[in-house]
Parts: sequence; structure tokens; C-alpha cells
Amino acid sequence: MGIATEPGDRTRPWLITAGAAIAWAGFTCVVLHLVSGRNPVTDTLSSYAYANGGEMLGASMLALAVGSLALLGALCAARAAGGLTRLLFGTWSAGLATAAVFRASYPEHSNPLSGQIHLYSCMLAFVSLPAAGFSLLDRFSGAARKQLARLTGFATAALALFGVTYALPWLIPIGLVQRTALATDLALLCGILVLIAKNACIQAATTPSLIDEAGLSDDRPAGGGGVVVR
Repeated sequence: MGIATEPGDRTRPWLITAGAAIAWAGFTCVVLHLVSGRNPVTDTLSSYAYANGGEMLGASMLALAVGSLALLGALCAARAAGGLTRLLFGTWSAGLATAAVFRASYPEHSNPLSGQIHLYSCMLAFVSLPAAGFSLLDRFSGAARKQLARLTGFATAALALFGVTYALPWLIPIGLVQRTALATDLALLCGILVLIAKNACIQAATTPSLIDEAGLSDDRPAGGGGVVVR
């Protein structure tokens, strides 16, 4: 006879891996900004690859890609990720990893092919994550849905501002906008992680009062899969 596995047991390894990788990505990015000697307001993130400690940029991006895939694993373990969500997390992570391998091209470091691959990989990544946030909204309800919608809205607004800056580069410093977009994306990832961790804790509880207090919805997708958090 098999041993039943609680949702928290299924998601915990994925959540720990995701949290550690995302934290490491954030840490290496902060250290890079401290040692690079670049201006975080006017210099693009991609240009840090050629600064002091530039190898940390690729390491940070790869760690973020790994953390995002681990977070997707947690979503799948909780049966909260549909096909579209899996696709979008995949393109976000693949875009990050590809951009980490292929550096941007600048006049003093010219490599047009690598630069084009880097550019389109970044575009794919930064479009995919807010879309992934929207694809998850129907898995949540109540306060949890509002929180996810708010974080997704911030990421989408930052992405839109990013696009405006490319069209009107004189409007707002590109470096500042890029860091704003990255910060909102990190906040979205961390928000999803917290919601899934909260849901795992709720599922481990056996008393209806705890479940009701935490806001776990009894509404589940057809076939018994998936969870919806209020």
C-alpha cells in the first residue's frame, strides 16, 4: 500500500530550491552593483557584463532561471499550473538563460549576432513573466487573488514603461527603468512563492476552522486537481 503524500510535502523541496536560487540571484546582482563602478540610473543592466565582476551578471540570471523553474515545479506539485502557465514560465526561464550566455553588443564590445540573441531573449523573458502572473489569477480568489493581481499589475506597468523608454529614451533614464522592471518581476516571483507556501501550510492543516481562516477555497478544477487560495 502506498503512502499518501501531503501537498506540503510535494511542494516543500521545490519551494526551498526556488527561494534559495532567487535569493542568490538577488544577492549576486546587488554585489555586482556595488563592485561594478557603473551608474545604476543611466547604465543598462546588460552593460554590467563588461564591468568589474561582470561574470556575476550571468550567474545571477542563471540562478533566477533555475529558481523560476523550481517555482514552476512547486506550482505543478500543487496542481496550480495549467499549460499556459508552464509555457510562460518556460519562456521566461529560457529567455533569461539564453541572455546570460549571449552578451549584449556595444561599440567597444561588438558582437552583433550575440547582441541580437541577447536582445530578443530579454524581450521574450520580460514579456512572459507578467503574462504568467495573469495566467495564474484564476487559481486564486479573495485576498490572495488581489495580491497576485496587484503584483502582476506592477510588473506589467513596469514592462510598459520599459517599452516607452526605448521609444522615448530622453524621457526616463533607461537604467532606472530596467531596474524597476527587474524589481517588480522579483516581487511577483516572491509573491507567487509565498502564496504557494501558504497554501501548502493550509493543506497540511486538518481542522476546517484553520482552512477557513487561511482562505483556502473548496473550489477545485475538474478531476480533483489543483488548488484555489482565497
